[in-house]
Amino acid sequence: MPDLAMFDIFLRGAALGALILCACLFLSGRVNRKGLSVATLCLCLCPYLIVSTPDIPLHPMAQTVLIWAASLVPVLLYWAALELFQDQVDVRPWQISLAVFVVASAWLAHLHIWIAALRGVAVLVLLFHMLSVVIRGDTDDLIAQRRRFRRWFLVWVLGLASVITAVEILQLDRTMPRGLFALQAGAIFLSAAAFLVWSAYLRPDIWRITPRGASENAPTNPTQAALAQRIQQAMEQGLWRHEGLTVAQLAAHLHTPEHRIRAAINQGMGHRNFPSYVNTFRITEAQKLLTEPEMEARTVLSIAFDVGFSSLGPFNRAFRDQTGTTPTAFRKQHLERTIRLNASSP
Repeated sequence: MPDLAMFDIFLRGAALGALILCACLFLSGRVNRKGLSVATLCLCLCPYLIVSTPDIPLHPMAQTVLIWAASLVPVLLYWAALELFQDQVDVRPWQISLAVFVVASAWLAHLHIWIAALRGVAVLVLLFHMLSVVIRGDTDDLIAQRRRFRRWFLVWVLGLASVITAVEILQLDRTMPRGLFALQAGAIFLSAAAFLVWSAYLRPDIWRITPRGASENAPTNPTQAALAQRIQQAMEQGLWRHEGLTVAQLAAHLHTPEHRIRAAINQGMGHRNFPSYVNTFRITEAQKLLTEPEMEARTVLSIAFDVGFSSLGPFNRAFRDQTGTTPTAFRKQHLERTIRLNASSP
């Protein structure tokens, strides 16, 4: 048994080293929101590793501080996943409320089993929403490395997090054999080490935040440049108007393998996901409609429908991302400019 306890502590020490190294990697250089989310998760996993084993004696005060930090792990995992798999993260009030409940209920879980159970359910809601985000974004993702990483993330990280959450809900950790503690530490160590290696060798654009409304053209070879031009021509001819247009449909239209289409749009045009590329044509058309005199009586919502949006919220966000202003403000600015020009003309 002492040997097993020492092995558990050894694995946790190795995992701590990998997590701290990973945090340093993401905090080095110019720190952005995506890198900060990963670094914070790594640093808060360290207290979790320490307090989740009976083999490390702790002072009550130190244990309290570490438990508080460890209670942030589910929320930080959720945040890091959203930042990794979504290029623009828009947090909703229900997400904030659920995250606050998960953290706050960690302090009250010892009072009643139902509080612990409700916290576990809230954590599972975050995990399954994260799962849906990862799955739904796969088709539209244009970054090849990130698409491959989704499979590993789904199978390994979510599986591990779900098992740990289930153990905590059922309070099995109180009677869990010592060998399972070592297994838990080993799983976290392997996850941290694999993620560290993966992150270190990836292209920097995985973690870059592209400014809203901007795309960065990367160097490309002549073949890819020619394909990018064909894609642009097809879209300018109105292909973007096809309802529910996908990368696969665009590839079929151009009789080109899908992976080449993805690479051309990502590496040749600087877009990280397909909807943002399609939206550039939708918003350009919307700008024309908003400035046409005969469309002045039309509502912004009807124009949003005309260019392919199903509701006003996504249209407003996409319009603001590309132009830096809202459709209503854009129309008002154009109207005021037109009035000034008419007033100054003889």
